[in-house]
Amino acid sequence: MQLSFDPSKQYRNIFPTPLGMFQLPDSENLSPRICDVILARMEKEQGIDRSNRGGWHSDDQLLNWPELQFADLGDTFRSAVSHMIATTSGTQKFNVALTLGAWANVNGPGNFNGNHIHPGNHWSGCLYVKAPDFRNDPVNLAGHIEFMDPRGAVSMIRMPGMSDTFSLPPQTGAILVFPSWLYHCVNTFSIDTTRISIAFNARIDRFEPA
Repeated sequence: MQLSFDPSKQYRNIFPTPLGMFQLPDSENLSPRICDVILARMEKEQGIDRSNRGGWHSDDQLLNWPELQFADLGDTFRSAVSHMIATTSGTQKFNVALTLGAWANVNGPGNFNGNHIHPGNHWSGCLYVKAPDFRNDPVNLAGHIEFMDPRGAVSMIRMPGMSDTFSLPPQTGAILVFPSWLYHCVNTFSIDTTRISIAFNARIDRFEPA
C-alpha cells in the first residue's frame, strides 16, 4: 500500500542545531582597523594557549581594549546573540542580561584550533576580520571552521545524505553564532597568509519575556 506524504505537514526536524550568520556593518572600513589593533597587541603580548595549536590567542578581555572601542564590538555581539535568543525562544520582546567575553585569534600556516566547546556559556561565536582566499590551498577545507554533529548516537549508522561535520570558509566581516555546547574546530592551511578572527562567548544571566 502506497502512502500519501506531504512534508510541509507531516515532517518535522526535532532537536535542530541553530547557526546564525550575520555581517559586520561597514566591514570594509572597520576590519582593517581591527586587524591593525590585534597585530599591534600580538607584538606586545605573549598570548595564551587554549584550543589553539600554534598561532596567537589573546586574553579574553578584548571588549575592554581601549584601542578597539571605535568598533563597538560589544553591542554588535550582543545584537547578534539577542537575535538568536529571539529566534530560538520564539519570544520577540524580552529583557535579557548578558555577560560577554571575547578574544583574538591569529593563525598562520600550520596553525589550527582543536576540537572544543565553550563551557559555562549559552552562545558562542566568531567575527572574521581577515579571511584570506583559501580556495587554492592544497589542504582539504583549509582555514574552514568545522562543526561536529552533536547527536552522539547518530554515528551508529549513517543515513544517506547525512554527514558527521558541517564546514564553512571564513569571510571577512562575517559573524557566526552557535550554541556553546557545539563542538567545533578550525582547520589548518599551508599558504603564506594570516587568518585573524575574534571569538566571543555570551552567558545569559537573566531572561524575562516583556
